[in-house]
Amino acid sequence: MTFRVGKGNMIRFWTDVWCSESSLSQCFPHLFGMAAHRNSTVEEMWDQNSGQGNWNLHFLRDFNDWELELVGDFLHILRGFKPSLEEDSVLWRKGRSGQFRVKEAYSLLTKSDDIGFPSRSIWVARVPTKVAFFAWEASWGKVLTLDRLQRRGFQLPNRCFLCGCEEESVNHILIYCTVVRALWDIVFGLVDVKWVFPGTVKEVLASWRGEEAISLIGFLEWIAST
Repeated sequence: MTFRVGKGNMIRFWTDVWCSESSLSQCFPHLFGMAAHRNSTVEEMWDQNSGQGNWNLHFLRDFNDWELELVGDFLHILRGFKPSLEEDSVLWRKGRSGQFRVKEAYSLLTKSDDIGFPSRSIWVARVPTKVAFFAWEASWGKVLTLDRLQRRGFQLPNRCFLCGCEEESVNHILIYCTVVRALWDIVFGLVDVKWVFPGTVKEVLASWRGEEAISLIGFLEWIAST
């Protein structure tokens, strides 16, 4: 279920689904952890007195330089939303025009489950925040690899700087690159593990839990720093 914002007085800003496919607390757990008012409604987070209105966001501390891109993504999502004079309403995201239909619900239940965001494998106790943030970026494909720089308009030849054979992307440089794959093989050989890699970094992280996730995140961050 999702909400259509009207006045915003019935919708929790951080924990309800109203401006993206997931709640803001799930999409941006790092920012949610820093939020000063985690239970505020959308209406309470909107300042109508500042010109045409603006989001009145409060966090417990100032942002570090490496967090600014995350904040930019957060503000980009909010840019197209603001409260109105209408009442809030509830929609079923998978239905036509937001209406619930049994046939459509049954069709969804019979489909194979999609891989959800692996938050439990990223925001793990004892993992340094900067390392967890890198894993978060990698899961969303936000790491500034050459393919992303090209999409931003930079005129750069795209070749992986490690193997020099394939185009550089986050999945290639952390999983598929022949140089990186050799490192993976060494690690798995040391612990006597045989594993078929999933297709993306997100799926890799979703496959690991607990202590395994701590080791995996640290290894991904080490690869990126080499």
